[in-house]
Amino acid sequence: MLYQHYINNAEVDRRVMFGGENVTLGKILKDNQEYFNKLPSSLLSVGSDAKTVKSEKIEIKTGIMYLAQADMLTKKTLCAFAELAGCKNDCLIHAGRLGMKHATRAIIRRTLLYLYQREMFDSMLKNEIMKLSFEHGEKLAIRLNGTSDIDFEYIIKEFKNVQFYDYTKIPTRKVEQHKNYHLTWSYSEANDKYAKMFDKVPNNKAVVFKNKILPSMFKGLKVIDGDTHDMRFLDEPNSVVGLKAKGKARQDTSGFVINVIQLA
Repeated sequence: MLYQHYINNAEVDRRVMFGGENVTLGKILKDNQEYFNKLPSSLLSVGSDAKTVKSEKIEIKTGIMYLAQADMLTKKTLCAFAELAGCKNDCLIHAGRLGMKHATRAIIRRTLLYLYQREMFDSMLKNEIMKLSFEHGEKLAIRLNGTSDIDFEYIIKEFKNVQFYDYTKIPTRKVEQHKNYHLTWSYSEANDKYAKMFDKVPNNKAVVFKNKILPSMFKGLKVIDGDTHDMRFLDEPNSVVGLKAKGKARQDTSGFVINVIQLA
């Protein structure tokens, strides 16, 4: 049984924010045995994400996958650099619908499958991508890291006719070998060493701004509105993708969220 497999192998003593309560993963599993004994109905969400749905205005359908961020369920982080960049506590996983109990439960189930039943996870994911590709053809984009930062290139290379994209905190990630994969590096000033990578990372940079009005320029680069749609592979090169802070990020003081007033 899946449930028993998770009980035996998962870090059940790990504490998780679940419906506003700080409880152990073990308690969540035991209180939802029937749910966690079943496979997820899907790994990719299509047409249910407020941001990616905006891309339908330019006739692109997006499949996005939400897994547990950073060390939410495992000591081995699923978001390298999240601690350094200061974004772990302000992750979108805590904002809006993603922060709701039913959404958190679904995220946990998908992530447990990834962590402890990888072959089954990969098989499901490939089948879903294939089905979406048949349905939408060139009008499809896939973002596998909605709230994680995992190297899924082993999946991406199998679907050369599907456009994939992600945001990443990993400044050393290079994907030039995959013409169908686009990365946008997520900037932060929470750490001086990390911030100094701005001029060294060749990818476009995503910057989260605290204020409602985006600046026209940032560090010598043109700022484009990243909230208009999520299709980062369509952005003009050498740009800053401006994103407005959402959820807990509005109160961020770590340096992950940039205050426009401080820019001159």
